[in-house]
Amino acid sequence: MDREIWKKPELVKSLDEAQCPLWFWNDKLENEELVRQLRLMSEVGVKSCNPHARTNGGEGFIGGYLDDEWFDHIKTVVDYKKAAGEPMWLYDEIDWPAGTCGRSLTKNEDFREHYLVFETHEIPAGSVFKAQRMFALALYIVDKESGSLIDLAPYEENYMFGPELCFKSGRDAVCHIVREQIRSYDNGGDEEISYINREATEAFLESTYELYAERYGDCFGDTITTVFNDETRMSHAFVWDKRIPELFKETYGYDIMECLYLLPLEGERAGRLRIDYYNLIAEMYGKNYFAVIRNWCNEHDLKLFAHLLGEESIYGHARYSGDYLRQYRYMDVAGADHLGKGIGSLNIKFAASAAHSYGKERTAVEVFAGCGWDMTYEEYIRMITWMFQMGMQTIINHGFFYSDRGERKNDWPPSQFFQWKGFDRMAEANRMTRRLHYALTDGYNDAHILIFHPLDSFLLDYQPDNLFTHAFISGPVLRSERARRIDQGEQILMNTLLCENLDFEVLHRDACENFAAEKGTIENRHTGQRFSVLILPYCKVLPLSAARIVRDFAIGGGHVICVEEIPEMGVSAAEDTGVQEIFSEIRDRCTVIPGDEIGKIADIIGDAIVRDVEIINGTKRTINNHMSYGDYLIDPYVHTGEDITGVMFNTYVADDERRTLFMNYGKVTEEIRVRVRSLTKPVICDTLSGEVREISDFTVDGDEWFFDLTLPHTHGIVVVADK
Repeated sequence: MDREIWKKPELVKSLDEAQCPLWFWNDKLENEELVRQLRLMSEVGVKSCNPHARTNGGEGFIGGYLDDEWFDHIKTVVDYKKAAGEPMWLYDEIDWPAGTCGRSLTKNEDFREHYLVFETHEIPAGSVFKAQRMFALALYIVDKESGSLIDLAPYEENYMFGPELCFKSGRDAVCHIVREQIRSYDNGGDEEISYINREATEAFLESTYELYAERYGDCFGDTITTVFNDETRMSHAFVWDKRIPELFKETYGYDIMECLYLLPLEGERAGRLRIDYYNLIAEMYGKNYFAVIRNWCNEHDLKLFAHLLGEESIYGHARYSGDYLRQYRYMDVAGADHLGKGIGSLNIKFAASAAHSYGKERTAVEVFAGCGWDMTYEEYIRMITWMFQMGMQTIINHGFFYSDRGERKNDWPPSQFFQWKGFDRMAEANRMTRRLHYALTDGYNDAHILIFHPLDSFLLDYQPDNLFTHAFISGPVLRSERARRIDQGEQILMNTLLCENLDFEVLHRDACENFAAEKGTIENRHTGQRFSVLILPYCKVLPLSAARIVRDFAIGGGHVICVEEIPEMGVSAAEDTGVQEIFSEIRDRCTVIPGDEIGKIADIIGDAIVRDVEIINGTKRTINNHMSYGDYLIDPYVHTGEDITGVMFNTYVADDERRTLFMNYGKVTEEIRVRVRSLTKPVICDTLSGEVREISDFTVDGDEWFFDLTLPHTHGIVVVADK
């Protein structure tokens, strides 16, 4: 690393987007005041910003959206940024979620999210059951004992108002009715845009993006660099679109309308239908929304940043996105969100892993919402350091308030702008953020453990709940014990590894094409990362593409750990035999551990990992007070109350250097002794003060250096060694 850049990062223009706050336009705007606030940001080194209008339930932004006055205010910012040579981002919505154009597009029912609801009616033997089929998307009657479908043609009649069913059987039966619905605009439908409908996305581009392009297109790619797309999600458990039956049959070769009633039910057949259904939804989401917007952005010399909802666990990944990690394929800057001042959750790690799986060059996190006005400066820089340790590279403050008048101050506070008690040290914090951005970009995370994300195994047993949409405190509850075990077990596994300073990356089905096994390691072809341990947690289902990687890895001498079970199913019945044959071949090369022995994972991994950096004396690990969430979904996740204590470190490789960030999350200074492999003397870099010094009191044994580190309880220390 360049010592002069480390000492004075505020002078380096390439680091200007290390911090890019959401600038809350939450009152009546005056151009003179906008310029004053822009100068305040520039003076403390915050060179990039992202104007974001917030209505705050009627006590927030005052003015029209996307009208002449709006664009006059945007022009004020653009003109300032051009003159100052500073970058800015565009927030593509008013409030959130993105895609509604101020909730105008959802007035069109075709653009609003359609979804399925399921009814079940018991039909005792000998009783008569009647129904009007015209009010259902599909209706099925099955024999209760055998589960076989009953042909309804003999029981149907056509009357004046459409077909009616009059059913009677000598055996107990069950009727399943599937209805397609949309919420009314005035009852929550105003924010439920359909993200799987390409036409809705194109309308969003036309109504919003094209207006910015007409006025400021000549600034794209230079002054205006990135678009921020916020908190999209599936509002309902079973989203629907009229194109699904045709796409489903093209993709999987069978008719979903013949078995649609199975979607919320138990059993392997229902589970496999869910795997296919959510896979298709995830694909439609990515291709009809994110890919369309990203293509537009790239054609206009812009980058797309986005973060989604339900980032914290596999439960949220399935419920809100079909496949959360897959959506990062279509982003330029992979994003995450973090509410509350607590740290220790997995949302940031998931997002960073997905970014690495697809070879994304940048990550960014929206952070500090809901931390409260009592957030201290020390808490502020502590959270920033943890974000970088988890894999983020740009800090998006939520937020810098234009105004804190009246109820505006209670809109997910605090402001970290001039209203905040810690703002007098923002220049110092900005320099720290720039240093971390500089140290931890343009390379790769030097983790040695790869964990396969068992989404398909989760979907096999997951029974979605129709009774919840979004925006609740707790619920819906996972009804399947196995789904609950997968959801919580994966969290405990990952948090246990982090506590033991055993860093990892997450691999998911859609990214398998970017990984290959060779000579006992698995390589990420995009980043060059190599992994010597592969963990398959709760993977009853494993895609054949992943199973082939596992086979080559194991035969080459790689270390495979299976939690609870050996995979026995592919994502389709056609893959089952191939998966079973592979694991029959390598069974003796796999270590299988019970789920309740995850706490011993460090001992189980043993010498399978070559540790180039190690704490040998002092506090060697962290303690996480919140290893997993309960068996219910949370929306939104507010992380207040979660915390870690102890010492954590992670290593990043760039420019043939190994850069290890040590952080003490306790409340008192820690003294530790470390071992670092390096052919040259390691250098110690303080992230807050900018001090750079070579180690002075040390012993050396070959390429191993042993020395002491003093870790403050607030900011981090980076040790630089050669690769």
